[in-house]
Amino acid sequence: MNILNKVTLKSLKKNKTRTVVTVIGIVLSAAMICAVTTFAASLQDYILRDSLYREGDWYGSSQNTDYATYEKIKASEEILSAVYTQNLGYAVAKGCKNEYKPYIYLLGASENAENTLPVHITSGRYPVSSDEILIPEHLSSNGGVKYNIGDVLTLDLGVRISEGYALNQSNPFSMNKEGEMTVVNEELQVRETRTYTVCGFYERLPRVLENTSAPGYTAFTLADVPSDEYMYDVYFKTKSPGGVYDFIEKNSLDGAVNNDVLMCYGVTGFNSFNTVILSLAVIVICLIMFGSVSLIYNAFSISVSERTKQFGLLSSIGATKKQLRKTVFFEAVAVSIVGIPIGIIAGTAGISITIMLIGQKFIALGFNSEMRPVISLASMILAAVIALITVLISAWIPSKRATRVSAVEAIRQNLDINAKGKAVKTSKLTYKLFGLPGMLASKYYKRSRKKYRATILSLFMSIVLFVSASSFTNYLMDSASSGLSKDDYDIVFRADEDDFSDISAEDLLAVLTDNKNITEGAYMQYLSLGGTADKKYFSKEYLKYAEAHDAETDAQDLSVVLSVLFVNDDEFKKLLSTYGLNEELYMNPDAPLAVTLDGNTFFNTDTERYEKMNYLSANEFEVLFERPKSIDGYFYYDRYENDNGDIIFQYMNNTTGELLEVSKDELCVEYTLKSGRTIYDKQFYFNNNGVGIAMIYPQSLKSSVFSEENFNEQRISFFFKSSDHVLSCKEIEKVLEDKGLEDISVIDYAETAEQSRNLVVIIKVFSYGFIVLISLIAAANVFNTISTNISLRRREFAMLKSVGMTSRGFNRMMNYECVLYGSRALFLGLPVSIGITFLIYLSVEKGFDTSFQLPWAAIAISVLSVFAVVFSTMMYSMNKIKKDNPIDALKNENL
Repeated sequence: MNILNKVTLKSLKKNKTRTVVTVIGIVLSAAMICAVTTFAASLQDYILRDSLYREGDWYGSSQNTDYATYEKIKASEEILSAVYTQNLGYAVAKGCKNEYKPYIYLLGASENAENTLPVHITSGRYPVSSDEILIPEHLSSNGGVKYNIGDVLTLDLGVRISEGYALNQSNPFSMNKEGEMTVVNEELQVRETRTYTVCGFYERLPRVLENTSAPGYTAFTLADVPSDEYMYDVYFKTKSPGGVYDFIEKNSLDGAVNNDVLMCYGVTGFNSFNTVILSLAVIVICLIMFGSVSLIYNAFSISVSERTKQFGLLSSIGATKKQLRKTVFFEAVAVSIVGIPIGIIAGTAGISITIMLIGQKFIALGFNSEMRPVISLASMILAAVIALITVLISAWIPSKRATRVSAVEAIRQNLDINAKGKAVKTSKLTYKLFGLPGMLASKYYKRSRKKYRATILSLFMSIVLFVSASSFTNYLMDSASSGLSKDDYDIVFRADEDDFSDISAEDLLAVLTDNKNITEGAYMQYLSLGGTADKKYFSKEYLKYAEAHDAETDAQDLSVVLSVLFVNDDEFKKLLSTYGLNEELYMNPDAPLAVTLDGNTFFNTDTERYEKMNYLSANEFEVLFERPKSIDGYFYYDRYENDNGDIIFQYMNNTTGELLEVSKDELCVEYTLKSGRTIYDKQFYFNNNGVGIAMIYPQSLKSSVFSEENFNEQRISFFFKSSDHVLSCKEIEKVLEDKGLEDISVIDYAETAEQSRNLVVIIKVFSYGFIVLISLIAAANVFNTISTNISLRRREFAMLKSVGMTSRGFNRMMNYECVLYGSRALFLGLPVSIGITFLIYLSVEKGFDTSFQLPWAAIAISVLSVFAVVFSTMMYSMNKIKKDNPIDALKNENL
C-alpha cells in the first residue's frame, strides 16, 4: 500500500463520525438495491413457476391441424421443442348431469406432453400405454360421473356434426347473426369403439386448453401411430420467447399463445403493458440511485475544504493530480469494502424474511404455491456493482475539485474562504426575531453559501425522494384497488321463478333480511336488449369511440345495447329517496319511468389501456326496441331479410330441430322505454366490471313495461351485504332448505374477495417498506449533512464562545438556520416533487384511466419532518459542541 492510501485510511479513522455515516449510507444503498434485485428475482421465479403450473411450459400452439404441420414445426430451426395431442374424438359421458357438457373428449398425448401441458395428477399415475386413460377430476365434481382407478370403460368415439360441419372444443354453441348463443342441434357420428382402464385422475385444465363452455371433459391416453385420420393440437417453444408471434404469423398458424408465461419473460401482445412496467421500474431505480448518490456524495463533499487543504499539502511534496484523484477513489473503495457486503447481507436477509412472512398470502390469492426467496448470485453481484457505481459517482465530483486547484490555493483554502470587502446587509425582521445571533447566521449564510448549499441540497433531495416515493406507491395502490376491487355484495344466489311455489321472492327476501347479520338485501331480474335511440342522448366521448370502431353514427337514430332491470320495490324506493326523485312519477303503472345507471370500465385495444366511459349526455333518455314473442317448444335461432325486404325470424324446435319461420309483423311488439334520471354511482347489487347502460324499474311495474308473454326471463338474482358473511351464508342455506329450495347454490362472494385483500396487503407491505427505506436514506442524508457541517464549524463556534456568546445566543442562531434550511429546501423541493409526481402519473396513465392527484399527506409529512429532523439534528450536534473546550476546539481540525 502506497503512502497516499495510508494517509487516506488514517484520515478516515480520525474523522470517525463522517466515516461511520458514509458507511451507513453505503449500507442503506446496497441493502435497498440488493432488496430490489432479490425481490425481482424472487417474484419472477414465483410468477414463472405459477404460470408454468397453471398454463404449461409452451409459448405457442397450432390447433386442429394435421400431423404434417407438427413435423414442419418440429423441424424448424427456430423451435426449441414441440409436442402434440391427437384428437381421438368425443364419447358420450354416460350418466352426466351437466347438459351443456355431455361428452368425454379424448386426447392421445405424444412423448413428453405431460411435461409440457399442465397435467397435474391428483391420484394414480400417468398412462404408460394406449389402453390406459387419465380422467379429469371435474368429470365427477361437475358432471356427476364417478370412476375409480382400475375401472374399465368402453368409449364409442366419434365426431360431433352439425349441419355437415365437424365441431370441436371451441364449438359448444352456435352463434346467430344477432350475437345470441343458442344450443346447437348436433349428432355424434361414432367412428370406433375402444376400451380403456382408468389409471389416474388429474386437475382440470386451464381455460386456454379447456374453456368452461367446452362440451367435453378432456381425458388423456397415449397417442396412436400418427395418421391423417385425426386432427392434432401442437404446442411448441421457440428458442426466443419473443419470436413466437413472428413464427405464428410467418407460418400462418391458427392457435393460441401462452400469454402468462410469455409475460414472465417480458413478452406481451400489448406494448402499453411493457411501457407501464418499464416506466415505473426506471422511476423506482432512479429514486434509489438519486437518494443513494445524494447521501454518499454529501458524505464525500461536505468536508471538502478539509480534504482540499490536505491535498494541497500532499501536492506540495510531489503528489500528482492523478495520484490525488486515485486517493479519492481509494477512499470510496475503502468505505465500499466495508459498506457494500454489509448492505448486501442486510438487504438479502431483510427481503428474504419479508418474503417468508408474506409468502402464504400468495396461496390465498389463488396461486398454487407460496412465494420463496430466491437468493441469486447474479442479483447480488448486480446489486454490488450498482452500489459501487453509485459510490464512485458520488466520489467523482469531489475528486475533480481536489485536483483543480494549485497547492498554495488548496492550503490557503481560497475556494472556501472568499470574503469580499463589500458589506453584507441583513433584514431588520431577522434582527428583531433572532437578535444578533440571527444576524450573524444570516451574514454567515450569505458569505459561505457553498457550505449551506450542501445542507439545503440534502434537504431538497430528501423531500423529493419521500414525496416521489409516496406518489409512486399511491398510484400503485390505486391501480391494484381499482383492478382488484371486490363487488359490494357479500352473498349471492340465483333461482328460477318456477322455484317459488310455496313462497314469493318478496316474502323470501323479507325472511332473509330479517337476519341480524344481513345489513342490506335486494333481488332483481334483468334482460339484455338491443334497440335504437336518438343521437342527441349520447355523449361526445361515446360517439367518437363508436365512430372509431366502424359503428354507424351518421343516422339520427343509433343502435344501442342495454340492460333492463326490475328490482324489488323497497330497493327502488330507496334509490328514489337517495336522489330525491318523485315516487308517484317513477312508479306510475300507466307511464313507467326508469332510473338509468350509466358508465363502464373496459380495455381499449386501440389505446391499449383501461378506460372509463359514460355513454349518455343528459338525465333524460328514451329507447325504442322490438321484442319478439316467445313460442312454446321453440327457441329463437336466427333472422334474415327476404327478397321482398321483410324481416323473417327463425325459431328451432327444442327436440326435432325443425325450423319455424315467422314474419316480423306477426311476431314483434314495439316498446318505448323512458328514463327521467341518469346516475353514475352503482348500487350494491351491481358488479364492478361496469354496466354500460342499465335502466332500472321496480318489480311491481314489470307487467306495465312488458306484457307477460314477452318477458321470458325466469331467473331471479338475490344479493346481500352482511357483517358476518360466513354465518349469514349458512343461515341463508338453512332458510332455503326449510322452504324447499335446497337445490339452490348460495355463493359466499366475500370469501373469494379475500384474494383481492391479500394482494392489497402484499402491495402495501412492499410499498411501505420502500417508503421506509427511502425515508431512512433521506434521514441519514440530512443527519450526515447537518451534523458534519456543524462539526466543521467547531472552531467558529469556539471563537464565538470565547468572545461571550451564551447558550441562548447559540440557540437563537441555530433556530434561524433551521428555519432557513427548512424553508428554502421546501421552496425548491415541493415543486420538483410535484413535477416527478406528474411524470409518475403520465407513466401509469398509459395503462390505466386515472386522474392526477397530489400526495397531500406525504407533502404535509415532509413539511413537518423537515423541520423535525433539522431541529433534532441541530440539537444533537450543538449539545456535543457545547461541551468542547474553546482552546482545544480552536486547535483541532478533525471531526
